[in-house]
Amino acid sequence: MESSEPTSDPTPWWGPVSLDVETGGRWDVGPSTLWLYRTEREWRVLHRPSPTAETADPMADRSDVTAPLPSDEMSALLDTEDDTLHTSRYSFGETEARISLQPALADRSVVSRPEHPLYVPSDESVTLYLSTALWIQIVLPDSNRKLQEIPSFRMSDTWFGASTVDGEFCYATRTAGRLRLDRLPRRLHRAVTPLRIRNTASDPLALERVQLPVQHLALYATPTHQLWTQGVTMTHSAAEEGADVQIRSGPPADAEAAKRLQEPRETTKKSLFTSTFSAVGTLFAS
Repeated sequence: MESSEPTSDPTPWWGPVSLDVETGGRWDVGPSTLWLYRTEREWRVLHRPSPTAETADPMADRSDVTAPLPSDEMSALLDTEDDTLHTSRYSFGETEARISLQPALADRSVVSRPEHPLYVPSDESVTLYLSTALWIQIVLPDSNRKLQEIPSFRMSDTWFGASTVDGEFCYATRTAGRLRLDRLPRRLHRAVTPLRIRNTASDPLALERVQLPVQHLALYATPTHQLWTQGVTMTHSAAEEGADVQIRSGPPADAEAAKRLQEPRETTKKSLFTSTFSAVGTLFAS
């Protein structure tokens, strides 16, 4: 897998590569950059995280791989004392030549706050296309061992629930929540979820925050490398403040040719429940 100039159809950053001993590579994934370096008995992972949620561009569209990396560039990186660079070392009796980066969904629910107020009238439904940042898993494919996983974008932490004691710890992000798929920019470090919201109550439903249970979703890739999750339906009724959540099986209708890349992190029953659509809860900085 070689580096390429940015195009309208970028090369995916995931997949296996082979590196010789004393050789490294560089991966640019959204706002993050990481390097892998192989010696005879060690794999070294160097990661420069994305900036904080307040300063980073979560939509930064980068998907680039340079492997092998020129030796002078790799040597300079290994000798640097840059405090923003995080280094992890993994020791082996003998290192495998192949290593793989794989996309994965977040390890807990993601709470999306729409940029603009959105209301669903009584007895209406709407489908929003939401995108969420992916994690980068570093795997040795020949022995099926995972070394590490890194978020491509560091989201803030939030508490989401009906009260400060009834809820769960989640990630928080802002989203445009596109009503049309063709208005959603394509970014290879994010996965798209079609979210259908049904309001069966008599009053309009205000979508201030939406909790997406991504840890219960599978990840799919289309032949053109677009990443998707299963479709999700949330039904709000007058009897409940929150919504029943149904996860559809298989790839969404918008990506019928997609192949499954990752199983859900957590298995679940056919239905879930989200406690509220509102802004109840306290945000905590990451």
